[in-house]
Amino acid sequence: MSFLARHDVSLNELLVAPLVFRATWPGLAEQPHATAAGMRDLAEFGGHGAGAIRTAMSRLRSSGQIESFECDGVTRYRLGAWGSSIGATVMRRFERPEGYVLAIFSFEAGDARERQLVRDALRSYGFQKLAQNVYINGQIDTAGVEAVVQEHGLAQHLFLFRCPDQADPALDRRLVELFDVKARARVLARFERELHDYLHGPGVSGDEFVRRYFAAGPAHYRVTFVDEPALPARCLPPDYPLERLVPYAEPTARQARAIVDYWRRIHA
Repeated sequence: MSFLARHDVSLNELLVAPLVFRATWPGLAEQPHATAAGMRDLAEFGGHGAGAIRTAMSRLRSSGQIESFECDGVTRYRLGAWGSSIGATVMRRFERPEGYVLAIFSFEAGDARERQLVRDALRSYGFQKLAQNVYINGQIDTAGVEAVVQEHGLAQHLFLFRCPDQADPALDRRLVELFDVKARARVLARFERELHDYLHGPGVSGDEFVRRYFAAGPAHYRVTFVDEPALPARCLPPDYPLERLVPYAEPTARQARAIVDYWRRIHA
């Protein structure tokens, strides 16, 4: 099974990945925004056909996840407000500020769709389930998730509580056990090996490396952010693999040149 299939990287994620890197990696800040052709290049690399790509692009635009605009006679694409705020949250969460944010939501029994919308929004911003209808995160900026919930008219159902860090050893132990940090370390170590083999296997260089680098981004986001409990650094064991995985978004000088060269040609 390929890396992308093993980690269930979807067509939508492949289309959005170049926009995420353009918005978050400083090395692309001065490059033009993405084109449809460049986005299609990565989706085709992932094995998707033209018809599915056209349909997915249309749905991404209509949902507001991506925005199109004209620049010097060329239609280009950037992240919508929702995607941009998630990207910023991801970068700040890796700093692991002390303390927590608790999210509690309440719905009537029949409001399954609305409940799922709130769950999905919380998960996208890195919240982990703590108990029934209770999710926990680190001290993130919650403006993005609040905006998503407000947009769907559900703000009255979500309550956010900021909990300053108490450095309570007993609480730390309970959270470490609840989220099974030892098992998480094994998951991260396995992903680290798979990611390394995917990006640095024999003969992987140039455009092939860049396509793999972009395509692996959604899997990295899911494993190191969405599925990763936002525990303070003191709760993590020595040599916890997350500390080595975070610099994934910081390519070497040689890799950075390959990324910029690819981008200039593919998104011209």
